[in-house]
Amino acid sequence: MIHNFAAFALGVTQATAPDPMAHAALEVLRASIAEARDVQSALPPPQTDRDRLERMGAIDQAARQGLWKAMATVPPAERGRVRRALWPEVRAIDIENQQQLLTMVPEEGWFRRSRYGDSAAASAFLIVQHGDETLWERFLPVLADLVPSGEVAGPEYAMMYDRLQMTRDQPQRYGTQMTCPSGTGQWTLWRLEDAGRVDEYRSSVGLGPVAEYVNSFRTGAPPTC
Repeated sequence: MIHNFAAFALGVTQATAPDPMAHAALEVLRASIAEARDVQSALPPPQTDRDRLERMGAIDQAARQGLWKAMATVPPAERGRVRRALWPEVRAIDIENQQQLLTMVPEEGWFRRSRYGDSAAASAFLIVQHGDETLWERFLPVLADLVPSGEVAGPEYAMMYDRLQMTRDQPQRYGTQMTCPSGTGQWTLWRLEDAGRVDEYRSSVGLGPVAEYVNSFRTGAPPTC
């Protein structure tokens, strides 16, 4: 499962006091990242940008898988507090990846699937998706132009579009973004531009029904947040 979610990134700052529960969860997170780095350190140095992107994407996902594993060890009532303590560790990886990616952007403006392969192109998307509004505004129009030719996967464009909308506190179109409203402890679909047409919009970019997505997200994530 590709981990792409917004709730962890909204309004999160590092805890300031020592926290034994957070420390234990942090060790779980760091172990996941270290395992991925160990695998890569045993490989020959990357020879191409395709290789680099794939490895950057693997670290991106290791951080998020580690975060989810860490959250599973924490009582639901404590997850918000512990998540705030762990997020800077994930964010540091995101920033490192984004800085490296920006030095690699080809002249045509994006990492096309036909040139870089599906895995590397997907990694590039995740790295930008885990960035900020400046990155989304820069790359979203490029992605939109490349979706019809298949050089960019439709669901990737949809997720970035929705993420930008949510950051602007606007309704999402494709129903790809889940959030965790304060005090609810439950994953919730961010509000929709048009609930009656959301499945039509999703189908246009190769996504299945929104109800199936919400159910799969909830079963694939800790049931409470």
